[in-house]
Amino acid sequence: MESNKPILELNQIQKSFRNNNGNLRVLQDVSFQVYPGEIVALIGPSGCGKTTLLNIVAGLTAPDRGGLEKPAGLRLAFAFQEPRLLPWKTVEDNIRFVQGNFLQPAEAEEIRETLLCGAGLAKYKNSYPAELSGGMKQRLEIVRALSVKPDLLLMDEPFKSLDIALKHRLTYLTLAEHGREGFAVLFITHDPEEAVMLADRVLVFSDKPAKICQEITVDQPRQERNIKDDSIYKKVEELLAYLLKDLKQIPRSNPN
Repeated sequence: MESNKPILELNQIQKSFRNNNGNLRVLQDVSFQVYPGEIVALIGPSGCGKTTLLNIVAGLTAPDRGGLEKPAGLRLAFAFQEPRLLPWKTVEDNIRFVQGNFLQPAEAEEIRETLLCGAGLAKYKNSYPAELSGGMKQRLEIVRALSVKPDLLLMDEPFKSLDIALKHRLTYLTLAEHGREGFAVLFITHDPEEAVMLADRVLVFSDKPAKICQEITVDQPRQERNIKDDSIYKKVEELLAYLLKDLKQIPRSNPN
């Protein structure tokens, strides 16, 4: 796909849900583009509509108004916040099941083995989801999404349930696959540092009805980013200033 053309384009997306008080407007005129190979983070108040937006992109929910454009044949994968594993299939078969629609068996097996090893799940490949811990299920959810060689990867707080060591391991695995395959990523996070360290652009959402109130670009190459660097930390401060509007000054602890 041509890198100068968006892999995803949203135009004036609106969405409401009916509740006891009538219609609750969740998304208000949301417009943005994602380009091939780009990593875009979505950040904003809890419950503002970010997950609803990913569901619209994935085709799981229809917008009330607005348009969404994706290239024909786009291969899309989704790592959900709550793993959606098939309980009657083993770890390996959960992955094989989704790969079957896209990859030849030999290529699929090689990718499976690489990702299972990278996520520390290789020795559990014959286990069933009920035999896994919550963190292991989340790792499998991420591995399964990566295993189909997507053009666009959607991730809803993918590292939320992982301890710090596993978070770094899965982040490294995801970035390694991104560097090798060049897919685009659209992911939700509530962590400003995670957003700045991983994304090329961060879209800051308001509370409901959610709209994009700020876009922050991070130009520094990912492999050179360090949270202790002033240029990177200033981006985190900028994000926090939007997320915590009443905060007058953000103290910075001495890293030494």
